[in-house]
Amino acid sequence: MRQNSHSFIVLNYTFRFFCCAGLLFLSSILYGQQGHVDGIVKDGSTGETLIGANILAAEGKGTVTDYEGRFTISLPYGSYDLQISYVGYKTINRTVSVSAKPVFLEFEMASIMIDEVVIIADVARTRETPVAFSNVLPKKIEEELGGRDIPMILNSTPGVYATQMGGGEGDARITIRGFDQRNVAVMIDGLPVNDMENGWVYWSNWFGLDAVIRTIQVQRGLGASKLALPSVGGTMNIITKGLESDQEINITRELSSEGRLRTSIGFTSGKLKGDWGITLAGSYKRGNGWVDNTYSEAWFYYAKIDKRFSRHILSVSALGAPQHHDQRTYMRSVATYDLGIARELGISVDYINEQGEYPYRPVIYDMGTHYNQH
Repeated sequence: MRQNSHSFIVLNYTFRFFCCAGLLFLSSILYGQQGHVDGIVKDGSTGETLIGANILAAEGKGTVTDYEGRFTISLPYGSYDLQISYVGYKTINRTVSVSAKPVFLEFEMASIMIDEVVIIADVARTRETPVAFSNVLPKKIEEELGGRDIPMILNSTPGVYATQMGGGEGDARITIRGFDQRNVAVMIDGLPVNDMENGWVYWSNWFGLDAVIRTIQVQRGLGASKLALPSVGGTMNIITKGLESDQEINITRELSSEGRLRTSIGFTSGKLKGDWGITLAGSYKRGNGWVDNTYSEAWFYYAKIDKRFSRHILSVSALGAPQHHDQRTYMRSVATYDLGIARELGISVDYINEQGEYPYRPVIYDMGTHYNQH
């Protein structure tokens, strides 16, 4: 009984040995039926090898080219559709048969010709343009401007200070982040209107433009513009109505407490037949200002014709502002206008020197804030 049991164990181990040997032999046969596909991928125009090109033979079977543009992939015998792809190049598809015979392939990839893209920007967009900016819409202009110079509407905008300086018509100036108008780019529909000599802007030339303004965008700091401008302080872009606007006409009459009367008219055609558009504005004002002897009489006219050509718009505009207006000096001592305010500011207006003179007072003083020495 013991001998028979021992013989059974020996036979059992012998059977296991032959099974393992058979599996190893079968595996070696199967492994021997795998072939290799070698190749190189180049740029079709320059001949330079492409590093990291993707080679895909089947799902889960692929590789990438090395730093010399070469690749090797092992595949069982059979026919495969190789797909070679690389960013910026046209994908190549080629059928290849894998057998015991070595296979070497050379691919020359053609680059994809991309249309030229010109990126320009005059108007910043929320969550798209990394620029600090604020938009002033027509409703606010209608409610708050009240016949003043255009920059005066921006006093509620962060980082902006606007003043009418001497108080005369068109004497306003604007400061953005502490920089005056010489370092602030002022544009109308993306075109700069700063004086070419000193960078200043004369707002009396634009007093009627508010009738056709679509938006005023103030970009603080270096902004988005396709033009080289000395705009380290910021950019103020006044966008007028045009093809994108609805057809409208508006007439406005304004009367100030000093008797100044202003009449304005604005017309926008919107998009007409043939992708044409017309924008017109006109204004006339006459009367006295809040400051004594700042009388003004002025006309303003503005015309713009737009024509769309596919993705482009050709715009031609003309404007003029014939006028006469009086001014006053604004660089005067505060005591000239009000001694009480001067004392509150800590100015020694009551000091008398040895000659019995008031060195901190002008000859004429305490004349009131309406006073105009001219």
